[in-house]
Amino acid sequence: MNLGNTINRHLYRLFLGAAKGAKQRYYLKKMKAFNRGFVDLLTEGWEEKSRKEAYQRVVVPRWKEYGRRPERFWFELAGSRDHVMDPRFIPSDMYYTELLPYLNNLQFRFALEDKNFLEMFFHDVKQAKTVCRRIAGEYYDANGTLIHEQDAVGLCRNQQAELFIKPSLYGGCGLGIQSFTSRSCSDKKIREYFLDTGENFIVQERIRQHPVLEKISPDSVCTIRVLSLFLNGEVTIPNIFLRYGVAGAGRVMVRNEYDVEILPDGRLASRVYLDEGGWFGRLEAGIKEDDLVIPGMDRIRTLTEALHPRVGHFKWIGWDFTLDEAGDPLLIEFNSTPGEHAQRVCGRPLFGDMTDKVLEDYFRNRSLEGVQLRGCWCTNDNIDRYRE
Repeated sequence: MNLGNTINRHLYRLFLGAAKGAKQRYYLKKMKAFNRGFVDLLTEGWEEKSRKEAYQRVVVPRWKEYGRRPERFWFELAGSRDHVMDPRFIPSDMYYTELLPYLNNLQFRFALEDKNFLEMFFHDVKQAKTVCRRIAGEYYDANGTLIHEQDAVGLCRNQQAELFIKPSLYGGCGLGIQSFTSRSCSDKKIREYFLDTGENFIVQERIRQHPVLEKISPDSVCTIRVLSLFLNGEVTIPNIFLRYGVAGAGRVMVRNEYDVEILPDGRLASRVYLDEGGWFGRLEAGIKEDDLVIPGMDRIRTLTEALHPRVGHFKWIGWDFTLDEAGDPLLIEFNSTPGEHAQRVCGRPLFGDMTDKVLEDYFRNRSLEGVQLRGCWCTNDNIDRYRE
């Protein structure tokens, strides 16, 4: 091997490692500063002295086993709903920078999460009706047949229902989604929607949700977030919660939603979480009926258990479902980087009863280390196979 090439390769690796390290340190600094600002808001009524004592008594000894001492405020935030200091809570900084990349092979994230491919992987699951789509600048009908732009405009014009145009890549939290009807749009206006949304999008009919969900949020579609863990050939579901729009926010939620745990029997927990807003009672958060039960939760759990193994590169997934007018589960999307605030919303560890197994595997067993090659051909350990 040429000595100069070898030296350059090593220097490149050192430079790349330093750049990644600096980026991660900056990210962690911003994340900690952002979350520290929530402590006083979310822990109101929870005596600080008791929080400190519980942290020293139960959290510090547990994490010492792994050679770690996570900061106290992560556990205060996670346990703020019920004022519980559970040592199994996962600190956000560790979750995003260590556990998530370990559990999920994020090389596949954007490819498998493309909304245009959702029907390909889950063709046998109810989803919103697709009108047309655009993939890398090319237009297709609902069946994946290549068409011209004018054909796509015509398909939209022929629909009577309200339509939603959504970015199919790099989306989330309702960003970039717009609604329109053919009655109120000219062909020119529809083309403008196409242009504004970009090279990758999907156009679908408005979802008509179940009457129970309509009572909770008539202005926007309620989303049932199901978190599932796929390890050792088994799927477990530690947390499920409901997301719905703040009244008056419109049909598309953009980082403006309430989250409330769905209990095993379908009832809703008594405390509702608003990101950056704190805790609310159900009535304050717009849920006017105490006896509401979300129907069909057993069907959603069973469906999740069947679907997760299809995308085995992701061991940890956040699924978004709703219920249609008939009460059938309807898949909206899945997320390979689900947020960790579920443990705040549900008042229990992110991975539930599987938390100890997940931490034991990450810190000691490393069973996933050789299962999923991370990186690409130019960053894998076997890079020498590609040398000139």
